[in-house]
Amino acid sequence: MSDQEQEELNDERTLSALALGLRPLTPSPDLRSRVLAAAAEPARVVQLPRRRLPVTLVAAAMVLISVAAFLLGQSLHSGPTTPPTFALSGHGTLAGASAKVTDLTADHVAVVEFNGLPAAPAGKVYELWLITPGGRADAAGVFTPDSSGHTVVVVDRSLRGYSVMAVTVEQGPTGVSSPTQQPEMSGNIS
Repeated sequence: MSDQEQEELNDERTLSALALGLRPLTPSPDLRSRVLAAAAEPARVVQLPRRRLPVTLVAAAMVLISVAAFLLGQSLHSGPTTPPTFALSGHGTLAGASAKVTDLTADHVAVVEFNGLPAAPAGKVYELWLITPGGRADAAGVFTPDSSGHTVVVVDRSLRGYSVMAVTVEQGPTGVSSPTQQPEMSGNIS
């Protein structure tokens, strides 16, 4: 698979995972009934005289429209909360590399966006680990960055019960069942 195809696949997975974090907004029953009632009324065509409206009337109408739009926005905005995020930072051979993790808790998915990763050595891959407070490391996926050091990994499980997310360099193409080295990139799961 080419770098371009891999990047498109990663983008598609990221957008799909992010869409899982969106919650539908439901208007209040009162607002819903008012909107449906207004939509059911037949449209009326009003012929305006050809003269210009006074500036004060136009200004007053603009203010009323602005206030109505603001109030409608406030009533519709129960707002989905921003999902929790945390960072991974690299050291040693991965110094300068970083990752932003977005935990879509309700959907049991996390999206990890890596930047600044050097290419993995030949025959090796990066492997992502979830580590429990007791020190058990569970594999969460293998990946290779694109030529700019960027990639997105979707972790398809809950981060609940884990305290650290870490990255090691392991044998490719499928990784290993337990880490063979100390991580050179990690972060506390918040």
